Parts: sequence; structure tokens; C-alpha cells
Amino acid sequence: METPDSNLKDTDQSVQEDERLKNELAFLFGQETVELAGQLDIANLNLTDKMIDSIAAGVRKLKELRDDPVAQISLVNGMDEGARLLLCMWIMDMDLLDKIQNGSYIGSR
Repeated sequence: METPDSNLKDTDQSVQEDERLKNELAFLFGQETVELAGQLDIANLNLTDKMIDSIAAGVRKLKELRDDPVAQISLVNGMDEGARLLLCMWIMDMDLLDKIQNGSYIGSR
């Protein structure tokens, strides 16, 4: 049986996880990109094959660089703004962050 206390703990844990995700994404993409990505819903975008290919290539490359956060940041910084935003939105919506990272980068800067 769920109690108000257990619901509060679940909500608190969810909020903490959301904050961790936003901080981790801000490390890779920058705060401005993360904030904009949080305001948009990827489901509402009319994704083209080219956009989907760009997302897939970005995720694949980030996974390849998972042990090198500096290289990941360099990769993301080299993308045009639209591709960077789209990739950030995809990672947020698909909960892929842990798969493209090797541990937490927060505080390692």
C-alpha cells in the first residue's frame, strides 16, 4: 500500500533524477541548449530521414567516445545548433544519457 510518505519519496527521487539529468546534459550540450530542449517536445517535430540519420550518428559517436568526455564535448560543440538541439532532445526523451557516458562528469571539469 502506498502512503503519502512513499509518494513523497518517489516524487523527491524523481525530481533529483531530473536535475541530475539536466546537469549532465548541460555539461555536454550547454545550459541554453538543455533549457530549449526541455521546452520542446520531440514528438511534435516532423523528423525527416536526414534528421533521424543525424541523431543516430550523433548517439553512435557519443557512445564511441563514452570514456572521453572532452572528446564528447568537442563533438557536440562542432555540431550546428539545430543538430545539437535535436540530439539533446532525443537523449532527454529516450533516456539515453547513461548509455553514452561512462559515469558522471559533473564535477570533473
